[in-house]
Amino acid sequence: MELTALGIYGPYPKAGGHSASSYLVSTDRANVVLDFGSGTVTRLFEKIAFKNLDAVIISHSHFDHTSDLLPLNYLAELNPDKKVKLYVPKDGNNWYLKLLIPTSFEVIEVDHGDKADINGIEAEFFAMRHTAKTLGVKIGSGGKTLFYTGDTTWFDGIADYVKGVDFVLADAAKPIGFKGPHMGYDKAQAIYESCRTRVVVTHLSPDFDPKEALKGTPIEVAEEGKTYLI
Repeated sequence: MELTALGIYGPYPKAGGHSASSYLVSTDRANVVLDFGSGTVTRLFEKIAFKNLDAVIISHSHFDHTSDLLPLNYLAELNPDKKVKLYVPKDGNNWYLKLLIPTSFEVIEVDHGDKADINGIEAEFFAMRHTAKTLGVKIGSGGKTLFYTGDTTWFDGIADYVKGVDFVLADAAKPIGFKGPHMGYDKAQAIYESCRTRVVVTHLSPDFDPKEALKGTPIEVAEEGKTYLI
């Protein structure tokens, strides 16, 4: 299983051709994208063809995680024989779905504890803590697992969610003491202590990079375009 960071910024991309939150999970049988922020379409189709996209999993409805669903919608409309599964949190107010052509996607609402099989990729959803209903997702294939937090603040349940996984992609790249619904990079250490495995922080602010502060620690900072083997 491979994870490619298509876009790593939030709440908007850094200047210079960068992209907002989006990550491609690939196996020999399936391609699934976690979140679909601005810039995703261009980055994604440098890697795979639309015909090979099996599913998109949206962690929550904020623009920096959903905006490129709109141009993807046009592409889907032009390919009516291809149905991409679109997994979204069940919150009763998925307003952005009203902007899509309903027949272009197979929309599947999910909640905490739900599971899905996407051509051999096993997905399990977990409630996180953010200003919109957000679901983290545990992805498993070939005996390996990764956990993607989506956007969240720290709570003790995260430690339980990541136990036993092989890779964690965490919204934990903000400055320490950041005033907002995201984790500072210090929380990445707490995540690492809970799983003792590879932890990569993402959702970088355009004007802040924690790489220097994390030098000498086991924590990595996500790099756009990089593919991680899990």
